[in-house]
Amino acid sequence: MYIETYSRRLLSPFHGLQQVITVEGGIAESMNGWDWKLYVADESIVSHTGLSEIVYGSWNPARGLSRSRIRGAMPSCLIEQIGDQLLNAVEDLAEEIPFPSMDTYELWLLDEQRGQPLALLDSALADDTRTPYDNPAWYPGGQAGRKFNSDSGDAEALACLIKNTAGKQSTAIWIKRKCDGSGKDHIGNHYPDTLFPALLLRDYWEDSNHQQLVSDFLKWQAPRLLQLPLCAETRTQLETAAWDRPLETSRVYRLFPEIIDEQGLTTTRVKARIMRDKPEAQDLNEPFYPFVNE
Repeated sequence: MYIETYSRRLLSPFHGLQQVITVEGGIAESMNGWDWKLYVADESIVSHTGLSEIVYGSWNPARGLSRSRIRGAMPSCLIEQIGDQLLNAVEDLAEEIPFPSMDTYELWLLDEQRGQPLALLDSALADDTRTPYDNPAWYPGGQAGRKFNSDSGDAEALACLIKNTAGKQSTAIWIKRKCDGSGKDHIGNHYPDTLFPALLLRDYWEDSNHQQLVSDFLKWQAPRLLQLPLCAETRTQLETAAWDRPLETSRVYRLFPEIIDEQGLTTTRVKARIMRDKPEAQDLNEPFYPFVNE
């Protein structure tokens, strides 16, 4: 039976790595490595129902499968067959997360003065003749707009900084990244790996206020960024920042490819459990982002 596993980034901004398990005619997705949503998307079912996909159910290791109600969808036997195959794949492979990242085609907003990658806007699994965006821009996201704040500014100030750095005639280009971290655009220009920000947003700024603003934002994003492949020094710094966001960290820690401070993570998970047990913690739970910008 055909089975494929991979992960892809949710952008923009970066919301983390979506884990994906596919079988022929079915796909399962998870944003935290624990809760999975299972979809059936066989061509015959799509043509019959007019739906791009049918939700077969949800699954996690503790609760097992929770089936969705499927009305007016035929042929039901095919739905059951694909759904069962997908469920078996999820049960067998869910513990192998995080899966390798496959979205190697990246859309980078460029610095106007340097012509170098400034911020990652989008990514794709394959080169499917994607066209450049008109007036591309980077945004810190709705959650950052509500919750992020720094002594050097807020999310709006950060968005303005990136916009001004990109220039009035902003430019974004698709770049195919290689295994060594370097990249090449559609006309053959080569970009060494050192030009790409490891945290998907340029982290070095000459102005001290700008530097502090970006640094504070990246620390706020730490639970998400820890899902990326990082050097030990950067990972250690981000872990320290992530421990200050117990709820978000405890939600996605299964997707960290490496953990340096195991005791720090354990303490953070305990803090998150205590926070969730408090009635007022309901307002502290951070929203789930199930959509892929593709």
